[in-house]
Amino acid sequence: MDKTVVIPLIFEWQNVVMRRQGVTRELEEPLYRSIGSRPIKIVTGFRRSGKSFLVQQVARRYVDEGNILPENLLYLNLEDFRLMTVTTPQRLNDIFELFLSTSAKPGKKLLIFDEIQNVANWDRFIRTLYEKESDEIEILLTGSNSELLSSELGSNLAGRFIEFRLFPFSLREFLIFKGMPITTTAEYHRNRRELQALFNEFLKFGGLPEIFTIIDGDAKLSYLSGILSKVILDDVVRRFRVDNVTLLEKILTYLLASAGSITTFASLTRQAKALGFRTKSETVIAYCGYFVKALALFELNRFSWKQSRVFSDTRKYFSIDTGLMTLFRSAEENQATRLEHVVCLELLRRHGTVHFGTNDNGRELDFLVPQGGRLHDKYQVTRSLTADDEKRELGAFALADPYLRGGKNMLLSLDEDEGIKMHQGVAIECGNLLRWLLGLR
Repeated sequence: MDKTVVIPLIFEWQNVVMRRQGVTRELEEPLYRSIGSRPIKIVTGFRRSGKSFLVQQVARRYVDEGNILPENLLYLNLEDFRLMTVTTPQRLNDIFELFLSTSAKPGKKLLIFDEIQNVANWDRFIRTLYEKESDEIEILLTGSNSELLSSELGSNLAGRFIEFRLFPFSLREFLIFKGMPITTTAEYHRNRRELQALFNEFLKFGGLPEIFTIIDGDAKLSYLSGILSKVILDDVVRRFRVDNVTLLEKILTYLLASAGSITTFASLTRQAKALGFRTKSETVIAYCGYFVKALALFELNRFSWKQSRVFSDTRKYFSIDTGLMTLFRSAEENQATRLEHVVCLELLRRHGTVHFGTNDNGRELDFLVPQGGRLHDKYQVTRSLTADDEKRELGAFALADPYLRGGKNMLLSLDEDEGIKMHQGVAIECGNLLRWLLGLR
């Protein structure tokens, strides 16, 4: 290892972190409060969703509040080209030893390893640090792959970490970035026209923070296309050693173009064969799983009232970001689907687990959120509740309630009228989708 490269890098990143300023993410406070507890902290999230920025903000705050000396911060961005040779636990340990000998002072130290999945067998190094140095160090990791929390951690770090999942910007965070925070109902009404325009932009181009600084629409799409290529080539093809890259791309294109629709592996396999691909269901299942592991897609399972349906392959895939959908379908073409997406992502932020529901007749309930036992909150999403739509949209709640007594029933739309509607003996709260996203309810 070239010490003349690594030693200046240690001090360079200390300076970068100490100058970090920007929008405070909603995940910052719970992440910051966790520091001081013994477990390793792991921030996972889709590429370019702001993980590096978040941990840098937390590190700066930790130093500013006097918890550690600036010299006791080690931040390594493992996608920095100057660290390309750091591919083994031993190389990580070499850098740690250089940090101790050239920068660190006596006292508590904060170690941040950004995009740790780029180092093979990294968990062995982290566990060694954890076991030997836990009284003197805080360990904070980030990664762009959900396998950080499954097979790779299953044996070596099980029970030793806390996960924090970072999503792209929420609407609330997006509006703060744009200089128009909406925190009260009065502010909502005063800024409705500007808010609607920004919301349309948010639906079209999504919440990846770097895209907010791009003015031209075509340039934004070019940026999103680059992100998707990075996910396919680095996070999936190389990581999982995919042979049929063309089929992989076709599957992702289909899942993003039809995001939010009910999908089965059997139907995906049939479509692949119709396009001339000689493939098996097992391959299609694996490829879909890779995109979920790369955090590009969320897989929602069908909630079943019958135990026999637990293993059904019926599911829905939701994009991590509505901007990625714009690469394949215009925002105007599928606005209703995008509204479902922003609600789904918000429910995942707030609750972590989300299902969808259907019955044997194909009646569909957009989202079910478990609240414990047989208690589930139920959500329907629509652009507007018209007289023609009322039976279909509200009838879905009657579908669920005989099986799931209790829990709230909520219909979210862009309508301004709010209140309780009764349908087939079921009370349904009708709310404005924007105010719900902004937490004004």
